[in-house]
Amino acid sequence: MVSIERMRADALAAFEAAVDAARPENLMPAQISRSGDKVSVCGETLPEASGRHVVMSIGKAAPGLTAAWLTSVPGWADEILVLTPHGVPVPAEVKARATILRGAHPYPNADGEASTRRLLEIAEGLGEDDVLIVLLSGGGSALMAAAEESLELDDVHATTKALLKAGAAINDVNTVRRQLLAAAGGGLGRAAHPAPVRTLIISDVLGDPLADIASGPTVPSSTDANDALAVLDRFGLRESVPEAVIEYLNAAAGRVIDDSAWAAIASTYVIGNNQTAADAADAELAARDYDVEVVAHYLEGEASDRGRELGIAGRTRESRAPTGVVVGGETTVTVRGGGRGGRNQELALAAAIEIDGANNVVVLAGGTDGIDGFSDNAGAIVDSTTISRLRRAGIDPVGSLADNDSATALDAVGDSIRTGPTGTNVCDVTLVLTAPTNQ
Repeated sequence: MVSIERMRADALAAFEAAVDAARPENLMPAQISRSGDKVSVCGETLPEASGRHVVMSIGKAAPGLTAAWLTSVPGWADEILVLTPHGVPVPAEVKARATILRGAHPYPNADGEASTRRLLEIAEGLGEDDVLIVLLSGGGSALMAAAEESLELDDVHATTKALLKAGAAINDVNTVRRQLLAAAGGGLGRAAHPAPVRTLIISDVLGDPLADIASGPTVPSSTDANDALAVLDRFGLRESVPEAVIEYLNAAAGRVIDDSAWAAIASTYVIGNNQTAADAADAELAARDYDVEVVAHYLEGEASDRGRELGIAGRTRESRAPTGVVVGGETTVTVRGGGRGGRNQELALAAAIEIDGANNVVVLAGGTDGIDGFSDNAGAIVDSTTISRLRRAGIDPVGSLADNDSATALDAVGDSIRTGPTGTNVCDVTLVLTAPTNQ
């Protein structure tokens, strides 16, 4: 008999393996090599630059990416700048070599604005004899908070908040932010011209569309102001965002930007993504004797809807051996209540309602960055006893779900997962484990 306790332990181990596989220190070494004065990145030799070697590391994984770079090519960089959210720890060796800049996530703040202005100023000072390395990870869009001319930080903040509250997916959010942020949509790469730019990415966007990862600071924008207006219209937000944003987008709708010159000397490489994490979870569960299926499509859409579907699938699954389903993705939450939670905990609570009393099912949903919404949790792990434990604690699970208060509910019964910031970010991993139905 495979117990619930063992299944929970196996699910947590698989999630830990998924996160570990996507950490910079486990991704970077295979991508960087050095032979004498020549440094190769992802198989391409870096341009020989007689001027400055500058590294800019941006995002939730920025400290780890920088540490891995320093280990791989010590002494190569003349200047290193690290922009990462408040509260993300920075290793001592990175503090000793780099200028540490801070910003906020998921909503931009004045620190991020000032930090971005500094990055842009340094990039603008580069010449053709210099080279810029950008180490990019999730969270960059919010961190690089410098608004375009004629816009204010508050305009970007209010627009971001309106989109997230409406349940907009990251590609929709970034379609708008690329137009509003000075460093986005190729802004950083444009500023660095004529210096060549090489970007290494840990992707937090499903399918790895380069323009959407941190809003594409070193790749040309794939959308324009008309596309941004269309997103606002689709979510009914024209009247909800600041008037200055609508005016700016209308004015920019006919603008044509020629990015061909700087883009021709820029290269971008994805070194880790959601598939990296899903494959590692698969391998861990297989090593623990589960018959594992990695779902090919990504988990997207409303978190509570996906949770219900996964719960039903787990409850009705028939097998003669322990099974595991691994699915990567990133759901969204349309906020209607006043509670505390995040997409993974909301998904888990919805799944728990469906598997109540089904003794052979465990569902785990976790964010690989260790942060789920406006809570201190990475996600949650639930089983057939979660709902009964909630009710014994005097908590109505259905009411909690309706109030978007999944974190409060799951914290109360010990089903939250708390890792702290993990140093990486490749979207979410969801696991559904079932025991044999013939036991």
